[in-house]
Amino acid sequence: MTGYRVMDDILEQVDIAGDHERPKLISALKPILLQCFTTPLWLIIAVPCLPLFLLGLFIWGMPPIVPAWSAFCKCFMAVFTEGKREENIPLTNRVLILLRFFDTLVKVPVNGTCWYIDELVYPSYHKVNIDKPVFMITALRTGSTQLSKYLQDDTENFIAPTVAEVMFPCIWMWKLFVPIIMKFGLKERLSNVSMFGPESRKRQNTVMSYTDTFDSLLRIWHFGGCSFYLGSSFMCWGLSFSRLNEPECNHEEFFQTFEVFTECMMKKVMYYRGKPKQRMLLKGHFLVNANNFVQQYPKSKFFAVVRNPVDRFCSGINMLRAGAEDGPGRTKYGLFPTTWRVIRDYVIRTQIPYCEQEMLFYKQPADNKLVIPFTLYVNNLSATLQCVYSFCDIPIPDDVMSNAIELQTTKHDYTKHRASYNPKFNKSLTSLGVNERKLREHLCEYTEWINSLEDDKKTN
Repeated sequence: MTGYRVMDDILEQVDIAGDHERPKLISALKPILLQCFTTPLWLIIAVPCLPLFLLGLFIWGMPPIVPAWSAFCKCFMAVFTEGKREENIPLTNRVLILLRFFDTLVKVPVNGTCWYIDELVYPSYHKVNIDKPVFMITALRTGSTQLSKYLQDDTENFIAPTVAEVMFPCIWMWKLFVPIIMKFGLKERLSNVSMFGPESRKRQNTVMSYTDTFDSLLRIWHFGGCSFYLGSSFMCWGLSFSRLNEPECNHEEFFQTFEVFTECMMKKVMYYRGKPKQRMLLKGHFLVNANNFVQQYPKSKFFAVVRNPVDRFCSGINMLRAGAEDGPGRTKYGLFPTTWRVIRDYVIRTQIPYCEQEMLFYKQPADNKLVIPFTLYVNNLSATLQCVYSFCDIPIPDDVMSNAIELQTTKHDYTKHRASYNPKFNKSLTSLGVNERKLREHLCEYTEWINSLEDDKKTN
């Protein structure tokens, strides 16, 4: 498997515009003071929840939404030790992340107790049978989020956890608050709430009422957001989707917790919605768990969209940098945006191994795996949906086909969306110091695999 030495040969030392900016101290004072004020307030709720949490811990074990104690220790130490000088991590970011760390720690009894209420009140959700789940395990920037939304719109055949359900993963909350939201006519307003600003939404609009990258949403509970701001090495630990060659970058506790959370969430959603007959659909980048899911769910289906890695890496770096600028880290928590260099290093170091492992997984001969070339998805949405439905052994509804034809000329137009990107967040790999020739050479086998898939689709 690829190691850092090979990948560092792809990365060149260049001066990247904007990477030398520093935050003004006054800009961080407000979020620092606000965090210092709100965290102690949580103690009012946390203290009475503590004995309930400890009792639940004894009966049911650690909830999957609570980080492992080893992760708490690693995150605490990372505030003081992670990040190289050239990665330009501001002191204010370290202070804010340390405060966020204590905020997460204080909320553990509250979050854990909320999870245990389901175990006490709705224990029968564990008896729900997940028979034929569909896992869309695909790489960053392949259009998979939008494809999952097309499928989720077909409520007769597919069912998927929404962003709101993953962020508030308790049946009792859904039963309590959804009727209130419906009664006061707030569904439309709340369902379209996005966590990101306009530039990020051009690339991926994460809204509460739709499904999204399942594993990334769980990572919000497990320091994923904090790891984004403490240098590329710690970012690899907190946001890796495949198994990296460097053991210190593999967040093993999260990989194990993710499988528990996945099973619970699928069963909770099916239980809450009355155990429907639709196929459960999960979309994400959780390639590291793929082989385990093959064993755990024998009748499951796995499919991916694959894209030229050079284009995909470039798109990923720009998207993540835009998210650092107008995402909740900046707008809600006051964190200064992560530099281009950190994001570049992170994408190259995690996505090259992802490509290698993705090819190994999906090239294994099996009738439960499907790979769709990105070019087919972009140029012929109808054919793409036809492939997915046929693969899932579901007759494609007439309205889905008619909607696909309309979407092809409106919402699905990739070129039209790209033309509206802010040039500030539309940098080339060359300008970011990535040696494209060496990158192509390193991933030549993967690229040839994608080209062969495209040729197959053309002949078929």
